[in-house]
Amino acid sequence: MSLQPDLDISMESVINNSPVIVISRKVEKGLPVKYISNNVRQFGYAPEELYSGKVKFADLIHPDDRKAVMKAFKYLNKQLPEFIQEYRILSRFDEVRFVEDRVRIKVYDKDNIHLEGTITDITERKHHQMIVHQQKNHGRKVLTEISLEDVLGLLVTNAERIREGLTCAVMLLDKQHQHICRVIAPNLPSFYKEALEGLEIGYGVCSGGTALYMGERVIVDNIEVHPYWARHRELAKKAGLKASWAELITASTGEILGVFLMYFNFPNKPKKTCYEYLKANADLAAIEIEHRIANESFREADHRFKTIFNNINDQIYVSELNGNLIDVNKVVVDSLGYSKDFILNSSPIDIVPSWYVQRACELIKVIERDHKVMYEAAAICKNGSVIPLEINARMINYNGKKTILSVARDITERKKAEKAKHLNESRLEALIRLNEMTGDSLDEIAEFVKEEAVRLTESKLGYLAFMNAGETDLIMHSWSKNAMAECGISDRQFIYPVESTGLWGEAVKQRKAIITNDYAAPDPMKKGYPEGHVELIRHMNVPIFDGDHIVAVVGVGNKEENYDESDVRQLTLLMQGMWKLIQRKQLIGALSKYSEELSKANTKLRSVNMIREEFLEDSMRKGHDLLHSFDALDDETLNLLDDSQKEAISALLNNSERLKLLIDAVLYSDLQQSGRIEYSFEPVSLGTVLSDVLLNQILLIDEKELALEKNIPTGLPPVKGDKDKLTEMFVYLIHNAINLTPKGNSIGIDVYEENGHLHVSIKDNGEGIAQDLIPRLFYKMYQADDSIARMFQGFESSLYICKDTVAAHQGDIWIESEIGQGSSFHVKIPKWN
Repeated sequence: MSLQPDLDISMESVINNSPVIVISRKVEKGLPVKYISNNVRQFGYAPEELYSGKVKFADLIHPDDRKAVMKAFKYLNKQLPEFIQEYRILSRFDEVRFVEDRVRIKVYDKDNIHLEGTITDITERKHHQMIVHQQKNHGRKVLTEISLEDVLGLLVTNAERIREGLTCAVMLLDKQHQHICRVIAPNLPSFYKEALEGLEIGYGVCSGGTALYMGERVIVDNIEVHPYWARHRELAKKAGLKASWAELITASTGEILGVFLMYFNFPNKPKKTCYEYLKANADLAAIEIEHRIANESFREADHRFKTIFNNINDQIYVSELNGNLIDVNKVVVDSLGYSKDFILNSSPIDIVPSWYVQRACELIKVIERDHKVMYEAAAICKNGSVIPLEINARMINYNGKKTILSVARDITERKKAEKAKHLNESRLEALIRLNEMTGDSLDEIAEFVKEEAVRLTESKLGYLAFMNAGETDLIMHSWSKNAMAECGISDRQFIYPVESTGLWGEAVKQRKAIITNDYAAPDPMKKGYPEGHVELIRHMNVPIFDGDHIVAVVGVGNKEENYDESDVRQLTLLMQGMWKLIQRKQLIGALSKYSEELSKANTKLRSVNMIREEFLEDSMRKGHDLLHSFDALDDETLNLLDDSQKEAISALLNNSERLKLLIDAVLYSDLQQSGRIEYSFEPVSLGTVLSDVLLNQILLIDEKELALEKNIPTGLPPVKGDKDKLTEMFVYLIHNAINLTPKGNSIGIDVYEENGHLHVSIKDNGEGIAQDLIPRLFYKMYQADDSIARMFQGFESSLYICKDTVAAHQGDIWIESEIGQGSSFHVKIPKWN
């Protein structure tokens, strides 16, 4: 079963738009894939290839890593429940990608063991780590002693490792931004580099010169035919180059420093991941070049140093070895909000967190030993906020003494992205765990969802409430553990009338999520809360819908940051998963109940027939005349047997029909969730549809001796509809009317035009329906709690389908009824325009 949320979002869409691939592999030869999310396409593979067995997961693993990975999986099966592993895979495009595989073992039975988890592409991160490692160990020299050409040469050769047939290069632009002054490419022929160095940039000067001239990325997937290479095509042919991609190397100031190039010995058009890889390498080159420019400027002249010092986008700190600050650039002042004098004269603990102060001595020792270090820290702003920083610190000579130069980059956005990634993984894990709770009780499911709602929104407290059928009362199911621990109210309230409930009831009144990020601020919607209640700082509650009916409300509070739409989506997804699971369990329970009742009725009927058979056998054995043998039984006994048979047969038929309706509802819900219910709209004659349906039901009408009063005028305009779906809907409605109407009574069918619609009224002369029961008849499932409700139990399955069909036709359906007066089912369908 599925809900129709206001937000166009689902668990599957969240997974497929995430960089994280969800996967389940069976533990057997080749690790065949049993489930994988659609975003595996980022590696060029379609899920269908893996499901069919044409491609097994082991085929994706790089041949040099395959043995170690398979051995690790084998160890996991025997020794560990879960672990994290990094290795290489080969994409469909023969690209080498590094991945992080988070694995846990799931044992369904001894012959059915799965490895379940997530796979994340970490290629760019691994590439950067290799660059840093090689820089650190390059001839045991400190970074400042390595030439720029050597550093960029390391970058180029590492980039080439991604696949065969790839050669990379860096072209640097001269200071006048007019010529290619240097080509750094250890694996390109010397004649090629010499031919390009000194060329004036311009349109058609190969890929690199054109990119530098136009100020944008250039992609040439076939050098032999592309106009950018018209003047240098023979040079490329001699060097064996068939394709060339160029990405600008841009400083943080926006200045173009050069271009990073990827050459191929075959025509090649980039995929999405290729663009990301190209950009990542250009960014690494930009960082190295920009930092090198800064260091060279420091050595050249003090005034040039000051210019870069105060205009570079990163924060720069110059400090003594004991940690005392000597100088900071303007970005530090602007970012932190203090005056420069305050920063230089303050204690480090005034502008950095205490945890960093505790690490400072250790970091200074590392700098003295290695002359450089990269680490993460933070700075405290004047307004109390904290900025996370990535710091690249190194030893320099400043005014004749050893000092530490720290270039600090604000990584707030990166931290947010990392946090979002981890949170997204946690959310996916929660949804997967929820999906596995089919055997848990409803209370266990609700408790899990409530605590996960608090955890995944980073809240301090939460609550879960269900709505009554009329949407007039919030019935509190439970509060989170933290909330109960802090609550000081002795006489807690469990039923909250929506009309008199303040801010908490607004989610129901306004039928949308309500976010209050300043709970202390005056708000006319608030009604206050009792003494001893947990103090609220921030609050958010979200209604959960079943169709257009609110079935539950989940609320969370006291998140350290503001609530936003991401939190709304998370709670909506989580609660929808809970509600679908609850509905599924209700349907399974109802099916089991009706199946049990059907079995009992069948057993009873068989028992009655056995009494008759035993009596007949006994009569024949004693030689009685069978034509007169029933005289041996008095009328009371015969009547008893007939009544028992009638009761058993009636129960069989009734429960069989209920089972059919419930099974129809389950099948319809599965089709609805998978998006396989399709409509084909065309002009449809409702008169013809109703006539066909009545003809189909005529035997049942005659059997109950019902009078059919119909008013279906000729010449009615057609409606915009799907004939098969409308026919199925009116079969349900007319069949229900026949069942509800006592024998010998009448049913009525009326059709008339009304405000651009055709209005169909189907009236029965049954006992009528209580007003508070009517809304529940359109639910997928409800619990019968009185004799009148039980009369209609089972009908809600077909009426839900009817309501969904009418909604797809942009029409309306409703019931008018009074106890003892029968019921009228109304349907309005728009006319064909």
